[in-house]
Amino acid sequence: MFANLADVFGLGGQPWYGYWDANVAMTEQPFTVSVVEPVPGGAADRAGLRNGDRIDLRLQSLEGRTRISTQPVGAQPTLLIVTRGARTFAARVAGSTLWDGQTAWKTLNATLGSIGGFWFLACAFLIATRPQVSRDARMLTLILILPSFFGLGPGAFVVPDARLNQGLSLIACICGATASVLLIVLTSRFGRRSLWRGVLEWSAYGANALSLAGCFAMVIGILTLWFDPLPYLLGGLGRIIFVVTNVAVAACAIAAVATTPIAERPRVGWLLVPLPLASAVATAFGSLYGLIPDWYLALAVTAVSQTFTLLGALAVTYALLKRRVLDLGFVVSRTIVVAIVSLIVLAAFVILESLLNTVLAGLSHPTGVVANVALALVLGVSLSYIHKRVDRFVETIFFRKRHDDERALIDFSKEAAYVTDSAALLDQAIGRIRTHTDARNATIFVEDRGSYAVARWYGDGSPGAIGENDGAILALKTWHKPLDPHHCDTAVPGALALPMLATGRLFGVVVLGERAGGEAYAPDEVAALAQFAHGVGTALDSLASRDAGSMEAWRETVSDALVSLNDAVRALPDAIAARLRDGLPSG
Repeated sequence: MFANLADVFGLGGQPWYGYWDANVAMTEQPFTVSVVEPVPGGAADRAGLRNGDRIDLRLQSLEGRTRISTQPVGAQPTLLIVTRGARTFAARVAGSTLWDGQTAWKTLNATLGSIGGFWFLACAFLIATRPQVSRDARMLTLILILPSFFGLGPGAFVVPDARLNQGLSLIACICGATASVLLIVLTSRFGRRSLWRGVLEWSAYGANALSLAGCFAMVIGILTLWFDPLPYLLGGLGRIIFVVTNVAVAACAIAAVATTPIAERPRVGWLLVPLPLASAVATAFGSLYGLIPDWYLALAVTAVSQTFTLLGALAVTYALLKRRVLDLGFVVSRTIVVAIVSLIVLAAFVILESLLNTVLAGLSHPTGVVANVALALVLGVSLSYIHKRVDRFVETIFFRKRHDDERALIDFSKEAAYVTDSAALLDQAIGRIRTHTDARNATIFVEDRGSYAVARWYGDGSPGAIGENDGAILALKTWHKPLDPHHCDTAVPGALALPMLATGRLFGVVVLGERAGGEAYAPDEVAALAQFAHGVGTALDSLASRDAGSMEAWRETVSDALVSLNDAVRALPDAIAARLRDGLPSG
């Protein structure tokens, strides 16, 4: 992005980026373009080019073909062979720079494009510097970074070497295609899978492959003239493929949001839709550039295209603010850690220099150098230890609540063993989760006759029971460790599933939804929650065993009572007969 700014505005000298101050359009003849309405007094007009002049790529040098496919080098003549009717002549076109006329129009385009690119990079930086970043967030970061390479693309970046210019154009195309593929992959992770979504995604992959192939064809055609590169550069074929690719990617994002549960739809929508939708609209406007004869109107259309890209960056920014991605506490804590470590290193050298100048003033200069080197080696070896200790100290200050929450969860995992009622245990467990985590929703599933039923929950939506053959349930039974349900074929809703284990049996599952801040659960948080779930599972097992023992004792008591009653009933006739005999008079 900085290279692009230096290319257009100049960096202590003449800008490389030049303008034709005219448009070119395809003709009915292969390999041939025509000059369209040169701006009076502009670069093309000063070189003697007129409306309708034709330029055959096959008559040009590689330098000339490259400049026609991109832009001329500023204030450096480019030799072109031009045909006007039956006459053929040579014209030397020195591209005008941003400062050589129409500065306001040129600055508007250059500024809008640069603001959008830097804005995307700032969004990527904010995501990447979160304390914990999920895999989806890392992928979104890469997607936001890759469009920065568009600044090296055809018509956007100019260097004096023609081959390098074509190579940079190819790199820009590859980065753009990679960003599109990653967007499709990211959208495929959300929403309900179906046949029509699979067809839509593979259509987007196919359109993206065609777009990249067209870019390769354009570069190879310009370098070698094996075939006409103009249909991919200026023709309808290249424009249609490029627009269809971006529309297909946007359609994949919209389909992912449409098939996502209502509770998760806002989060997924802000994550997936702004970037591809803005890119699709910007591409649609940008594709009109070569179809508009007026140079000023063409620049205006380009400005509109870049404005939509900027709107996409603003939408992503709004999503980041809405999701509270900017964590000032984290930024400040990292700054303090670096400052303290730097002060320790600086203080060590200051103390050494003071000792060398006072107590050890009689030592020679080589001895002082050796002492400094020795101190540097000691600090180098111990710097990692110092950094860890300082990091732990600062974390204790800035993230005390998180550590207190983790401690509270671990404490309850031990207290759960003394709860004497399963309903009270589950009530307290869901209460601790709500109090000591920032999960938007949470559910406790408990084993119930071949499935896992909802025992307690809070948050949006009412979760349903989970079958014992569900993908996440099988994984929890097999591996006995927390998992992300998004990576399984499962009906378990949420971002983190924790097994409630006891004696090797899965008594239930604690499922936590997305965090309120949008970041991933930290490893130490997952460890505390896993211990919490294990403690609750062990307590449930103990209560179930106790209840089973109490029931068995009750059954034995009732059985003994029934046996005694039966014996008494059987003995009753004999007892009555004996009483009657005892009551009769003798003789």
